[in-house]
Amino acid sequence: MNKNKILAFKLIISFFIFVIEISYLFVFSGFFSNKNLNYYFYYFNDVKLVLIFLPLTMWFFSAYSLSSIIYNKYIYLKPAKKKKIKKAAQNNNIYLWPVKENEFKLVIGEIHNKDGSRKEKYDWLTLNEDGLYTGLIIIGSTGTGKTSSCAYPFLDQLLNCNKNEEDKRIGALILDVKGDFWKTATDIIKNYGRSSDTIIIEPGSGYFYNPIHYPNLDVSIIAERLYSVLENLNSNDGRQDSFWKDKSINLLASAIGLLRITFKYVTLDAVYEIISDEEKLLNIINYSKKLIDLKKINESDEGNLLMYIDYFSGSDYKNLDERTKGIIKSESLRVCSDFIKPLYKKTFCAPEKDLNFPGFQEVINKGKIIILRMPESQYGLTGRAIGIMLKLDYFRTVLNRVYNAVINNKINTARPVLFLCDEYQNYVTSGDIESDGEFFARCRQSKAINIMLTQSYSSLKLKLGSEEKLNSLIGNIRSSVWLSLSDDYSREKASKICDKEFKAKITENITEQDDSARFNSYIGGLLSDDNTLSQGTSKTMEKMPAFDTDDFANLKLNQAIYRIYSDKGIKGPGVAYLHPYYYSKYKGYFDKNR
Repeated sequence: MNKNKILAFKLIISFFIFVIEISYLFVFSGFFSNKNLNYYFYYFNDVKLVLIFLPLTMWFFSAYSLSSIIYNKYIYLKPAKKKKIKKAAQNNNIYLWPVKENEFKLVIGEIHNKDGSRKEKYDWLTLNEDGLYTGLIIIGSTGTGKTSSCAYPFLDQLLNCNKNEEDKRIGALILDVKGDFWKTATDIIKNYGRSSDTIIIEPGSGYFYNPIHYPNLDVSIIAERLYSVLENLNSNDGRQDSFWKDKSINLLASAIGLLRITFKYVTLDAVYEIISDEEKLLNIINYSKKLIDLKKINESDEGNLLMYIDYFSGSDYKNLDERTKGIIKSESLRVCSDFIKPLYKKTFCAPEKDLNFPGFQEVINKGKIIILRMPESQYGLTGRAIGIMLKLDYFRTVLNRVYNAVINNKINTARPVLFLCDEYQNYVTSGDIESDGEFFARCRQSKAINIMLTQSYSSLKLKLGSEEKLNSLIGNIRSSVWLSLSDDYSREKASKICDKEFKAKITENITEQDDSARFNSYIGGLLSDDNTLSQGTSKTMEKMPAFDTDDFANLKLNQAIYRIYSDKGIKGPGVAYLHPYYYSKYKGYFDKNR
């Protein structure tokens, strides 16, 4: 409690005691029962104010002194008393949380002995604010406790930070592919009174979101976002060489540009229609030419519109052989095809007047929490496509935060923002213009906290398509936590990231020396009456992996190996014991009946 709050507390108690004293004097004591107050003022004449208000002042100071005694005796805990309570708590195995109220720091777990045994006076593994802005990736096989011991408790802690400061409490984008994460997440959000800040993206949720409606964004960026979805869905199946990629992006960009300038609004179902229907495309091109002739197109847009018309009319598209054109159209249509279905068309291809998704600028300025609730079990790959486009839109908005704040003083620069992604391998992308690795490398100044959970390095590599892209991605995420890993590639990768350390290597030598051996035909071997047996042990320090591959395979439930960036330096590698969300916060990892 700070000094101002202490003073206010004492004054409130003093005033309460003072009111009781005055009430007693005027109401209950009968002191003024026979005469009214004017009589006593008249009686004391010139000194009446002093004689009346001096006792009142004395009474108030007496009340303040009494309140100070009450506060110091029963409420304020002196350092010695706090230390005594803390020691008693430790003796009773009470779990003492290491982070103070509203302190911007993330508790990851307890640090005990490296061999897995309990340490009586254990340390804490914490990630401070600077470390949070450099990214955290949690990797572990299915069922190792990623969600329960990392995602849920980390979300809970971050929502608790600055919870009473409206301009600083956290905003977030949360992606859920499994369908169970969002329920607990919304319960946690509700516990902090943030339900009104929550926006659910799902067909039928009441929010209408057009993933390609960005009038001021270059169409090539929007087209590459769509192709990034395609790359993730294809999982690097061999069709993603530069020729097909460039041709598909050009087709999508030209279709979006043609529709956007001609009709001032574009949706994915409209893009699908003009790519799949040559006759409809020709009709729109003719209509666009008429608008140009009638001078109904802005001069700034006319040049771009003519470029898109030339693309569809010239060798870039029209004169391609049918096989090549068919492959390009097929690739481009894959990412649009689901949005012609009524279920998705209503929410994601709504008329412009119905759009009510506030955008990610509201996450920054007002602390909104966006949750994608489209599990693949119910919505198939469409949920993944929407998630990737939401993610890339969020990334661009966050990166522009610093620049926009310079030209617009209404941009909130104090609020931290969170990207929390379960099953991250389903949303990872590495486009030429927008990529996850590039975002993680540049987002620190924008106060962006990124927490990704994934099953393995191999699943990320499969989606990214190469070892180089994987290394680029994880190289821009400073902190890593590994739970039990099941595949060899991930274990070897994690072991290399943990680097090497000097370990003792013990070598034993046994030597037997025989100077007078003779052959014995009875036993068919050598016998000797004079032999010498010597044994030697040597100990050397060699650089070996801090944790070998078996260490990552043998981790127990809610047990993890860590290497994190915090307090302007690297912590670890070491072993941490996580604290699942469903366990009591007041017991440690090794305590029974948690």
